[in-house]
Amino acid sequence: MAYFERKLERVVARWKGTGFARPLLIQGARRVGKTILSERVGTSLFDDDWVRLDFQTDLARMEAIFDWPTNDTAGILRRISEYLQRPISPGRTLIVFDEVQLSERALNSLRFFHGGGQPVIATGSLLGVTTRKRSLPFPSDVQILELHPMDFEEFLWALDQRPMAQAIREHSRSGEPYVRHDDATEWCDRYTVIGGMPGVVAAFARNHSFEDVAEAQLEIDQTYTRDMTDPDNGISGIAARRIWNSLPKQLLRASTKKFKYSDVQRGGRRAGLLEPLEWLAAAGMVTIHDLTTSTQAPLYPYRDDAGSFFKVYCADTGIMFRKFAITADAFLDPTLRHALSSEFRGALAENYMMQALVANGLKTYYWMPDGNVGRGEIDFVRQTPRGSIAPIEVKSSRNVSAKTFSAFLREGHSRIAVRVSRRDFGVSEIEAADGEPVVLKTLPLYAAFCIDDELLER
Repeated sequence: MAYFERKLERVVARWKGTGFARPLLIQGARRVGKTILSERVGTSLFDDDWVRLDFQTDLARMEAIFDWPTNDTAGILRRISEYLQRPISPGRTLIVFDEVQLSERALNSLRFFHGGGQPVIATGSLLGVTTRKRSLPFPSDVQILELHPMDFEEFLWALDQRPMAQAIREHSRSGEPYVRHDDATEWCDRYTVIGGMPGVVAAFARNHSFEDVAEAQLEIDQTYTRDMTDPDNGISGIAARRIWNSLPKQLLRASTKKFKYSDVQRGGRRAGLLEPLEWLAAAGMVTIHDLTTSTQAPLYPYRDDAGSFFKVYCADTGIMFRKFAITADAFLDPTLRHALSSEFRGALAENYMMQALVANGLKTYYWMPDGNVGRGEIDFVRQTPRGSIAPIEVKSSRNVSAKTFSAFLREGHSRIAVRVSRRDFGVSEIEAADGEPVVLKTLPLYAAFCIDDELLER
């Protein structure tokens, strides 16, 4: 598969620069590109001096490498060299444990490489769920990184649109209109359909065929379904699959803005569906987004007796798009798109924004006053490390009027607010209840990857 530059490479480069005191554990959902990232790191950062143990291909023999005490790292390196029949230079050769969750002893051995000066990177899928059944503890003294699907900026890099990505960043800081706004919007619409799974992006990059995109997305959906219905998972695979298939209905609902167990199956209850839902989140397939009713720091989740006020989004916008069973042409053609329901367009925009915020490592909530669903909501609210509260409202069309957004600014203590829509960049001011101005930053949907705490505090 084609290799695409990922932002996490910069983090790995900093890790190498510090002398890799701790081994790296790169985790993430299946098919987000962990293996390819580790290959790229070995080639570019270690001058091709690297080896890989792929626990998916020869598990029995590779587990024998760790049959001796796992704190004997010198012995582990010697046996890896013997297994691969190639020399390893201690302290120089990068060792990659690929899909390390398949070997409990290999996973546990990572802790003993701490402080030894040996570069070790492990990759793992489903780590949040497979470790529940293990007898050995999750390793300490490791640096854990999360790899997500490609965001829109990485998508632009992959498709030779790097100047556009850079321009979007510059305009997000200046607030000035972007001369190629319409072009950037079209690219963002394509990303909404394609998503950020590297294999799907590669399928599009080959010949710009949306039929190839749909086939690649279907294969990933089927892989995820096999994972969640694996009887060894210890959950109800049928319930997990029903939750997965209910996501379009959950997000299309025009009222009662929360996940409803009854939409999963008739008579569905929290007791029978919470564990498979949490499994899907731990596996990186979905994101659970909690409600808050707070307007001041610290924000905290709103909980009723059932603990049921939250939304669920698909981790990748392209996989989410496929679940709606709409063709790419129907969404990408402006005339056909406006014939689609506003709830559908809004659901896609929300899912896209959730993916962008997660990729930037931002914990957010959605907001309703006292959990009152009749008074509207704000899609995303972020508490910055300095305690600022910034509302982020998402609109799928150019009509951005929102009474609830104004109500939050009156009730809250925000000094910066963000409105994301199909409009161009802009900056204005709104007067808050205390008479102080609130800076309102208008961002196009395609600039969502620029939202970070720096933007929300300045």
